[in-house]
Amino acid sequence: MNLYTTLTLRYLKKNKKRTIVTIIGVILSTALICGIGSIYESYMDYQFRQTIEQEGYFHSAFYNVKKEDLDTITKSAGIAKTSISEDLGYSKLNKDKLNLINLKAYNKNGFEMNQVKLKEGKLPTNENEIVLSERVIPLINKKLGDTITLNVGKRIDENGKGIEIPILKENERLVDTKEKEYKIVGIMKKPYAELSEISNGITYLEPNKPFEKDTLDAYILFNNPKEAYTIATNIAKTLGLEVDKSTDNDESMIYNNDNKTHYENLYFNEYLLRLQGASLYENINKTFNKILLIVTLLVIVCTVVTVYNSFSISVSERKKQFGVLNSIGATKTQVMKLVFIEAIVISLIGIPIGLIVGTFGMDLIFKSIQTVFNSQFISDINLRVIYNPYMIVGSALIVLLAILVSAILPAINCAKTSPLESIRNSDDLKIGKVKNSKLVKLIFKTEGVLAYKNLRRNKKKFRITLFSLVTSVVIFISFSGFIDLFEKANRVNIGEINYDMRVWYSGIREKNDIVKDLNNIDGVNKISAINPYGAETYINENNINKEYKDLIERRFSKENKNGEIVYIFNNNGINFVGDKAIEELELKTGSFDKESAIKENGIILRNKSDNSSSRKQSEISLTNYKVGDTINICKRYIDKNDKEVRVPIKLKVLATTEDFLPGYRWSTYMGIDFITYNEVGEKLGYKISDGDIYIDTNKTKKTRDDVKDIAKKYGYDVSDDVEDVLEMEEAINVMKIFVYGFTVVISLISATNIINTMSTNINLRKKEFAIIKSIGVTPSGFNRMIYLESLLYGVLALLYGIPIGLLIDVYMNEVLGDAIEIGMVLPIKAVLISIVGVFVITFVSAYIPMKKINKENTIENIRQESI
Repeated sequence: MNLYTTLTLRYLKKNKKRTIVTIIGVILSTALICGIGSIYESYMDYQFRQTIEQEGYFHSAFYNVKKEDLDTITKSAGIAKTSISEDLGYSKLNKDKLNLINLKAYNKNGFEMNQVKLKEGKLPTNENEIVLSERVIPLINKKLGDTITLNVGKRIDENGKGIEIPILKENERLVDTKEKEYKIVGIMKKPYAELSEISNGITYLEPNKPFEKDTLDAYILFNNPKEAYTIATNIAKTLGLEVDKSTDNDESMIYNNDNKTHYENLYFNEYLLRLQGASLYENINKTFNKILLIVTLLVIVCTVVTVYNSFSISVSERKKQFGVLNSIGATKTQVMKLVFIEAIVISLIGIPIGLIVGTFGMDLIFKSIQTVFNSQFISDINLRVIYNPYMIVGSALIVLLAILVSAILPAINCAKTSPLESIRNSDDLKIGKVKNSKLVKLIFKTEGVLAYKNLRRNKKKFRITLFSLVTSVVIFISFSGFIDLFEKANRVNIGEINYDMRVWYSGIREKNDIVKDLNNIDGVNKISAINPYGAETYINENNINKEYKDLIERRFSKENKNGEIVYIFNNNGINFVGDKAIEELELKTGSFDKESAIKENGIILRNKSDNSSSRKQSEISLTNYKVGDTINICKRYIDKNDKEVRVPIKLKVLATTEDFLPGYRWSTYMGIDFITYNEVGEKLGYKISDGDIYIDTNKTKKTRDDVKDIAKKYGYDVSDDVEDVLEMEEAINVMKIFVYGFTVVISLISATNIINTMSTNINLRKKEFAIIKSIGVTPSGFNRMIYLESLLYGVLALLYGIPIGLLIDVYMNEVLGDAIEIGMVLPIKAVLISIVGVFVITFVSAYIPMKKINKENTIENIRQESI
């Protein structure tokens, strides 16, 4: 061990408190950047696995491919893996028309690429074996190993036209049926896209046997996802697939980058491609990269500031020691070497601990948050923390670089200073008269004036401390805004979940007691009978949102009425509901009662519209209607003579809401919604019934069976969507786990950084405080002085931090708006928390060391050079 290392280690041991404080700062910084990286990697891992499970592990698919064209697809360059699927047809499981099974055959790769997940048994290995959806088993009274006979045929409607969509139609039937016998070898989890009316069964597609059908489906996984669109569209051209020219308003259309061409029967797994940075739409890739860059820069800035604050204060306080060393012959290089060795020693201790805290600590945080969910949920989602070695090494390098810069810069500055000035250590102090503050003197008396002047004299130290506090505020507000933005965007993407069963009757049904009977079922939480009607709406030019005028001009027709331009919105809905459904709506503005609604044709306005496309998800406000405004709609119906009758109606906006009625997951596409009481509908001449009922249950089998029994009694159909709802709840709960984990990390880092900064700042000034106390300042006066400093730090940190944090959030809103338009989302709650939190934390951080200093010997503190 050389002399430099010996001196450094001796100094670190002698000044244990300062060393510990510096190491804590390094640990926090490393844990922050590593922890945030772990959250990001873990969330992307979950999204990737979830997307593959729901959408399939393939990049593109060709449907209805001729058998002779298969080689053109499977033998193309750039393809990593292909699978073949044959649609064999449909079969009834029993006499009930609602129980159909769609029979398909997969080759070996097909089971993996289409994500067939077994619950029991094994996958089929020949054409006489079958794996059935878990929904099928209760309907056929069969078990593993049993044989099932299916009459497989083609679906046609009442006009003899073939049915391709996986939704049952009235009076459909099966034709050209063939009897097939299979051995049940496996039970698979319900496929994500499987509807309640039609289940799935899959057999094996023998590679060396002729195909039953003339066309097949081919699924492709590419070596490079970014080549998916190029290679697939070239294959489409080679195959001579038909071309459709269309607009990007159709969600089913996926285009070639060059000429916006849509090839029929060519599908791209856009959700998977987006996660791999290979989306067709550049705005999505750019938005994702920009958001990632902003978050990364914020994390790095916070990391650097935390390290710099911890280390630079320590080095700056040792100028006197460096001056002494220079005075006895130490060169600038030797002083720099001492500082460098100290930085390396601190790094070797702090960085590994920080990496452990940031990685395994995140695992602990996730598990702690997951305790709010049941164990079945945790096992189902298979949530895991991902440790990316590149991210860990990158975190360590960033922190190490920050430490070296934080240590070397003050040392260079000291090396430029003469030994005498370094020993005096007065270059950071402002010599001469410092302007007084009358307000400070009035509130905090003499001690407050001392504190105020002291801060102004020690500007460099003051700025370092303040900058650290400002950074904590900025990080907390900006990340909170990012989380709020993320949550709202996720809501727009996934939709609302407010029911799990639907009971309905096709056609007009007279009022009956079904709602009353359903309400009496134990386990029914909410129930709403909704009467939805279309409402052609006439909107004056001054009532449209000018921000979207160009969009409105393109989408809607307009006419001149009495010298005014009127736009005709034709995709609106007026919903007549019961008292309970209206009571559960959270009103944004206004108030709503039945008496006023009936008297004034009053409605609750939901002024949010969906304007999503393949390129961009968007929830916008097309109008600027407010409480008190009148809206003109047209009621249309066919009379006895088959003539259309149009009845103008005036509605009055009594309240507004952003809540959804049960059964509505997304906003109406390019339309607005009106909600009011059933009685208002009856007054306006609408037919009110209990034909469409949405139910939120406790999701137990008994409750669901009871609902089905009541529905059967009254002749209603039932849609049991509980499994789909549980899947959506799972997605939302997973998002919450990551959001809460993110919030916990940011809150802990921000709070700890403030505590570390304030306590270090006070502890390093023991000698200064002891001198002040020695000239007669009382303990209470000394306390007031420290509290004033804390107050000034807090006020200034908020004055700088809040605007900067909000500006970053505004920028993130604009960036995200290129892919998901949801309006401005500002973290007002985070601002309020930061205001309260900064003052509480700064005062607590000052109180603890202050109380300790008050108990210490003043003379000893005056003599003290280091802590």
